[in-house]
Amino acid sequence: ATSKFMVEHTLVVIVGLIAALIGFIYSLQTRYGKLVFHWMIIRLPVIGNLVKETNAARTARTLSSLIKSGVDVIRALNITEEVVQNVYYKPIIAEAAKRVEKGTPLSETFVEHDQLYPVLVGEMIMVGGETGQISDMLGQMAIFYETEVENKTKDLSTIIEPLLMVVIGGMVGFFALAMIAPIYSIGDSI
Repeated sequence: ATSKFMVEHTLVVIVGLIAALIGFIYSLQTRYGKLVFHWMIIRLPVIGNLVKETNAARTARTLSSLIKSGVDVIRALNITEEVVQNVYYKPIIAEAAKRVEKGTPLSETFVEHDQLYPVLVGEMIMVGGETGQISDMLGQMAIFYETEVENKTKDLSTIIEPLLMVVIGGMVGFFALAMIAPIYSIGDSI
């Protein structure tokens, strides 16, 4: 029935697919679409941790570079807020800037938001603040998380390969049965 519909209404199917693709891309540009998409990405089983570590590395790398260059911490946090892409991380960095402006340690905000930033981020910022080497500590943390993400991405590809083989094998088996079953049913009717 699906094949018959697609043959009889090819233009409708093509226009429908193009419209669905454009609608999906447009929805990612809206505020609500970004909220839903970023919420889903953070909570995916394997990819969620990669996203969290990537955002931690990006935050640490940007803050480290800016502070090392002589930019004050509040301005560095404001710039970092613009660099981070995920909409759930932006308010945390904005909150950190407001709290640092009021005299709260930088690490406190990151420690409180351990559901998005790994616990190590807040603790390393705390140690860097106590030793007076926050930019060096952020740089080391960025290198650590960048390496972690790179290694996990390589491991992920080795995990996905067998899974793809099973999925492709299942699809080939389905199509083989879909083609052979009618032949056997014709043979039985003769």
